[in-house]
Formats: sequence, structure tokens, C-alpha cells
Amino acid sequence: MKPESSQPVLEPDLATQLAVAIGAHRRGEIATAEARYREIVLRDPGCLTAWHLLGVVAVDRGELDAGIAHLQRALALDAASPDVAYALSVAHARRGDVPAALASLDRVTRLRAEHADAWYLRGNLLLQTGRYAESLACFGSALRSRPVYAEAFNSSASALRALRRLDRALECADRAIALRPDYALAHNMRGLVLLDLRQGAEAVASFRRALDARPDFAEALHNLGTAWMQLQRHRQAAEAFARLAAMAPQFPHVRGNLLHARLECADWRDYESDRLAVSEGLACGLASDTPMQFLCLSDSAPLQLRCARLYTATHYPAAPRAVPVRVRREGPIRIAYLSGDFGEHAVSYLLAGVFERHDRSRFETIALSWGRSQEGPRRQRLEAAFGRFIDVSAQGDDEVVGLMESLGVDIAVDLGGHTLGQRTGILARRGAPIQVNFLGLPATMGAAYIDYLIADRHLIPEHSRPHYEEQVVWLPESFQPNDDRRGATADAGPRGRHGLPATGLVLCCFNKTCKLNPPMFAVWMRLLQAIPEGVLWLLAADTQVAQRLRGEAAAHGVPPERLVFSPPTGYADYLARYTHADLFLDTWPFNGGATVSDALSMGVPVLTCLGESFSARMAGGLLASLELPELAAADLAHYEATALALLSDADRLARIRRLLAERREQHPFFDTDRYRRHLEGAYETMMARHAAGLAPAAFAVPAIDDHPGKKVHSSSDHSSSDHSSRLSSGPT
Repeated sequence: MKPESSQPVLEPDLATQLAVAIGAHRRGEIATAEARYREIVLRDPGCLTAWHLLGVVAVDRGELDAGIAHLQRALALDAASPDVAYALSVAHARRGDVPAALASLDRVTRLRAEHADAWYLRGNLLLQTGRYAESLACFGSALRSRPVYAEAFNSSASALRALRRLDRALECADRAIALRPDYALAHNMRGLVLLDLRQGAEAVASFRRALDARPDFAEALHNLGTAWMQLQRHRQAAEAFARLAAMAPQFPHVRGNLLHARLECADWRDYESDRLAVSEGLACGLASDTPMQFLCLSDSAPLQLRCARLYTATHYPAAPRAVPVRVRREGPIRIAYLSGDFGEHAVSYLLAGVFERHDRSRFETIALSWGRSQEGPRRQRLEAAFGRFIDVSAQGDDEVVGLMESLGVDIAVDLGGHTLGQRTGILARRGAPIQVNFLGLPATMGAAYIDYLIADRHLIPEHSRPHYEEQVVWLPESFQPNDDRRGATADAGPRGRHGLPATGLVLCCFNKTCKLNPPMFAVWMRLLQAIPEGVLWLLAADTQVAQRLRGEAAAHGVPPERLVFSPPTGYADYLARYTHADLFLDTWPFNGGATVSDALSMGVPVLTCLGESFSARMAGGLLASLELPELAAADLAHYEATALALLSDADRLARIRRLLAERREQHPFFDTDRYRRHLEGAYETMMARHAAGLAPAAFAVPAIDDHPGKKVHSSSDHSSSDHSSRLSSGPT
């Protein structure tokens, strides 16, 4: 490295020492170089180059305060040195002082506008702080100065990905790889963009190339496992996560990801020890699992809250902006429903009728949608149900927030939570004065910027309220809607078409494989032993899952052929299957939600086991709403005993089926419009509190009393339908 042009001429021996020191520095002989730099500044305190490079050595060693002091000494000698100012920028950036680093970089680019590294560093600092459009402009400046800057192309891809300009992001990742074929970070970035584009197979190839270039690249290995999960290739995902656990055991979520991938395969090796390890990790403050996955492992509401808080703080921290303060205009309340699942998805099956029936004189409804745009009649029905249906797939989170503000959204309702394809970053930026967690995630989001969680008294009793970050809104009957226009089911055909025997009881569970576990499965096997003619009917996405579960049955002494498997199918065909089922056996600790509602609507009795948390009480809440609390067992022993009693009493099962058929026609549980009115009452109370300047607080929605069928007991003692006047009906 040559002395600055403004450096005063050194004495010949000092100039020689400086040249020797720089040579040693370039050869990596850092101790020798540092010693000589120190000798030089002792003899000549005005030697800018020695102070500069002494600062660089200290910063590289991690001695940031000393390095900054040396660099500031050099800058005092020559304030017009862009190289010293750049080195000082690097030091501030490594210390995490972004404002100081940006200020120093401003100096660099004023002194040398074509300083590519300065523009690149500035872009990365802005990228880290979520200023994506500004960062992209900086990378553009870096590339104009250095068109072959592979790192700047890769960082441009990252900024474009955050802005949801995915095609351009892919182009930039490809440009980076073209310049550096072994550039592991660019291959990883390419894979991430492909995952966003739902091109899982190509993403797998990119992550593999990243690992070929850098075998110890833990993030790429994590992403490879995630890509396999997206492709429903759970065995390969488990292999990737197992490698990651061995390579980097403290990598976020690796224990939970590995266990979840194995659960999806019905691979229960080390289940109990791994489950306990994940729970203990969370209890110690480690990010050992993701919120949705953890529901399969534990019904502990306090641990679920801790898991969600850790996840939100890491991935979706609140943006530094205040809650929007808007003057309440006259006219309908504007509600934006946010979801990537407006299509063939359980949330849409349940809510379609509510969307269609919203009172347009009191509510303007807006759908902000990403994904599932090609899903036919279901998607078309949903698009027609809203006042406005806006596809925001190609808009970044900041753009969506700006859109919400321009539309004057009063209430943002997130229908996904911490599930696949989530865009919680929109909510973290506070696009609406009121934000609600509803239906998609049966748990808390652990985010202070989510104001309310829609539930009912059965799901979240008063004593459990402290374990939910949001303020709880208790609907009077059930948290879950039903669509009474779901349409006719298909013809199920004969039992043999599904592999079922001609006679004998059919026990079924159409919950996802990841909700199955050894303790519950052991109960099911004992039930099969007690009813020799019966079978258990399950879902299985592939033959390996079926083979593994049949192997587990054999280990319990149950003939493997007594387990019958059907693959996933279309909604109408899936509903038709229930016509051949005698009893739905629910899972624990993660209950069925939509599946349980489907079974009940098709007249199939459901047996569940109650737990502590929302996700472990869903099915019990649905049964309580239908006035069938006796089908919700207090624990697994009670669950098993109740199942045996039901299966040995054909008349009792038949009575429950008849009762369900009657209630399907007249019970409030199946009354979509009644549910809609309760939900709208909740929205009106939220809005009234906000308009009155009151903070969000828990409240109960009173039940309306004009249902033509049997009136059920509400969780609220109030019967008034004037929801908006009740600003604080629950504890605050």
C-alpha cells in the first residue's frame, strides 16, 4: 500500500521502514508490520500512512476502539483521504454503529464518487436496516464504478428479493455466479429467490452448488432442508437437518426442524428425548424451534409464547415507526385481510361465507393476497367476495404498508401468522392502527405489534390469558367459522374403493402426519386390539409413511393391514370420505381444527383430548360449541376409556350421528351469518376503543339472541347486540 499523496516526505530510513512494514503486512506477517508501524509513529507522529495501517491492523484483529482512535488520528492529519475515511467506515460498521459508518461513508463518496467499495458497504448497511430501495441504489453506484463486482450483484439480489422483485433478483444472482462460478453466497441467494418463486427443485440444485463450493456453509444446508420440506420430500429434509445438527448444533431451529421433518416421515426415533431437548432449549431462551412446528411437540402455553417471542424478535422485529394515528372518518370500517392462502386452503374453506356476508353498509373489505392465484373456482369465489381484491405478490412489505395507508385501512387481519409463506414484515411496519391475529395460526404470534387474537372462552380461559402476547377477543360460541355454502360433496363410492373392508368399524384421522406421535399412536393401537373387526384410516402422502406406520402397528401387535391409507385429494372427495367413517380420533397435543369441523359437519363423531394451549383445545372448543363436551377427554387415559365406551356402544354412536345431522341444519355452530355478526361486533369494539383513544384490551363479544334454532350458552353474560358501545368488557 503506497503512502497518501499528501503525506510529507519521510526521512529515507523511515521511508524504508514503512516500505518494509507494508511488505510484511501484504505477506500476512501482521505482528512484524504492526511493530514497525508503531516504531514509525513514535519517531514521526505525523506519518498518516502508518497511523492508517496501524488502525487497519487493529480493526482486523477486532480491537475496534483502538483501531478507530488510530484512524481518527490519521484523518486529523489529512481530512481529504478517502481511503482512511473508508477504513474508519469499516471500523464503525464492525462495531455496529451504523449512523457513524454511514456518516463516514458520505465523506468517502464526496471525496471519491467512484469508490465502489464504499458504495457497496453503504448498500449493505442500508440492507441490514431494511432500507432496501436505498441499498439497491448504492449497489448500482458500486457496479457503475466496478462492473465486474460479483458481491454487489449478489447484494443487489438480496435487496430485490426483499422488495419482491424476484425475477430481477434471480438475474442479479445469476450475474454474480457468472463472474464467480464458485461464489457460495450467490448460489445460496439464487436458491432463496427460487424458493420464493416456489421452484423448489431448482432451489435444491442451487443450495447443493453452494455447499459444493463451501461444505461448511451452515445457512445453505438449512436452506436445503427447507427446500426439501417445500417439495414434501421430508426424508431428504431430515437428512439435511441431521447434517446441520452435527455441523452446527446451535444453529437456530435446527433441533425443531429435524424433529419436525422426522414427524412428517412418521420417523419416531428418539422422539421423546428430542422433544424434551427442544422444550428445554426454549425454556433456556434458545431458538430451538419455530412457532408452528412447536405446536406438534407441546401444549405448554408459556413455552409456545416464548417460542413465538424468540422467533418474532429474530425474524420480524418491530420497525421503528409509531402506531398510525388517523382521524376516524365517517363511513364503514375498512378491514384488510392479509393472506397467501386465498385459494384451496383450510382458512379459505372456513371463511369464504363470512367474506361474502360482511355487511357492506358497515364494513369495507379488502383482500391483500399473495400466492395461490391459479386455484380455479375457489379463488374466483374469494375474489368476488371482497370489495377489493389486490394481489401484492410483487410488492415489498414497505410498498404494501404504503398501500394500506393510502387505502385508509382501519383494521389489518392476518390470516396466516407464523405459517408457510408468511409476510409478518407488513405487520411489523404497522400499516394499520389495529392489527389482528386470526385463524391461520392457532397460537400467539409473540409480537407486541399484534393487538388482538380472536379466540373463545374454551380455547383461552381467563387464567391462560397471560400466556398470549395479544389481547384476547372472546367470541361467544366458537372462534372458528363454518361455511354453510361449502357445496355438495363428491360420491364416495363403495368402501372397497378406499381399501376399507366391507364390514367393521372405521376409525379415522385425517390430520397431517406431523401431528401423530408415539403416545397417541399407542392408544390407537390398543383400541384396534379391542375391536378386532375395526380398521384405522389415515392420510399418507407417500408409501414410505404408510410402510413406517404399518411397521409401528406390527410392533404393537396389530396386523399391519388394519391400517388403511389414502392420499391427499380434492376438497369434495376428501369430505366424501367421511361417509364411511364411524369415529374421528383427534390428535394431541396439536388438535385438528378444520379437519374436526369437517368431520362434525359430515356427521362423524369426534373424540379429542384437551390440553393447555389454544392448539391443544381447538377440537374441544368445537365440541363444546356443539354441546358435546363429553367427547373431549381430560387426558389420554380418559381419551382411551371414552373411545372404548363409544366403540362398544353402537346405539350411542348412532345417536351422536343423528344429533349431528339435526344440528347441521339448525345449530348456531353451523350458522355462518350468525358467526359473521359476532366477528363484526368484535371489529366494532376494537374500532370504538381506538377511536376513544384507549389501548387494546381483552374483551368478550356478547351473543346475539335471534337464532331460530336452539340457543347455546355463551361465554358472555351479556345479550345486547350493541357491540361497539362495550369498550372494555373484559379485564384489562
